[in-house]
Amino acid sequence: MKNKFRTIIFASAFTSLVISGCDKAKEVVDDNTPDTNTPSAPSITMGDGYGVLAAVRSVSETTVAGITIPLEVNTAVAGFSNALGSNSFVDGGTVTINSKALTKSSNNAYAYQNLTDPLSFGSISWNVTGSSSVPAISYTDDKQIPGYSGYSSLPSTVTRSAGLTISLGSAISGADSIYVVVTDYDSHQLIKRLGGNAAECVIGASELSGFTAGQGMIQVCPWNYKSEDFNSRKFYFVIESAYTKQGITIN
Repeated sequence: MKNKFRTIIFASAFTSLVISGCDKAKEVVDDNTPDTNTPSAPSITMGDGYGVLAAVRSVSETTVAGITIPLEVNTAVAGFSNALGSNSFVDGGTVTINSKALTKSSNNAYAYQNLTDPLSFGSISWNVTGSSSVPAISYTDDKQIPGYSGYSSLPSTVTRSAGLTISLGSAISGADSIYVVVTDYDSHQLIKRLGGNAAECVIGASELSGFTAGQGMIQVCPWNYKSEDFNSRKFYFVIESAYTKQGITIN
């Protein structure tokens, strides 16, 4: 479930470029590996869970005719397993968030796809009708939507030989952990996980050395989680915000 958990969140919060999983991925820092520059992130042992339900707020900017327009999209994803450590999803019945239904894909993963009827995250309430493998679930999250107020200060240019430092600290709110992602448009990616109280994310020149000059993007993704038991089975509830600055220049 651990890798499945990461896949679920990234599939919704990150662009297809980030989750492509191609062989050119520069580095992925394991969920349980602390960053030596920052406080370690809390460990999540997903192997003891039977499912993940994640609410995701995605924030990005688009520039049109010289005017920068912020774009915010709320979505949700969910996945269930009938055995600890299983590598496949199972049917969970009807899954809704705030009374709006998620769509089940052919591999039994769920995602909210109706962008004409946008989600509001004033509160987050999940309902799962269940199946022979998944119990019925009714849960209202009491954690806040994580935030990152430093979005506008993310750099427009990254010089590989100089490395990169992204300030976090008081700019982060409501997070247990933070993912920082740097991606070029040649499918190289670097993902780091830090504690929610990390002051900064330091990325060394050596970590960027394999990136391709050109365009890319930076993402700062604060998130939090809780686990709850239903019918003696543990399920994880995640709230994540993904702040994406696209079209950066990589020198």
